[in-house]
Amino acid sequence: MIVAYLKKHGANVVMTVNTAVEGLTDLDALVPVLEKLGARHLGYGVQEAHYDVVGEALLKTLESALGDEWTPAVREAWTQTYGVVKTTMIRGATEFERKNLDA
Repeated sequence: MIVAYLKKHGANVVMTVNTAVEGLTDLDALVPVLEKLGARHLGYGVQEAHYDVVGEALLKTLESALGDEWTPAVREAWTQTYGVVKTTMIRGATEFERKNLDA
């Protein structure tokens, strides 16, 4: 059961990063989606440190899948892309917490 959940979650992470990559040309549309996703992750108990773990797992997975195509430039591009996803989701979670504490 846990393995099935982890596989599903891994697929969801990859889809989210793919959405981010596709949405980098339209940040006005992408940012609210990622902020809401970050707020939703609070309910799952996700903490800021978890984003780094997921990011490293994503990069290792891409490195393994891409083989020789995994160049320093490709790594940097994916690192920056995941960085956008991470910081935007964390900002969404932080803003959600702040609004709910102030209410």
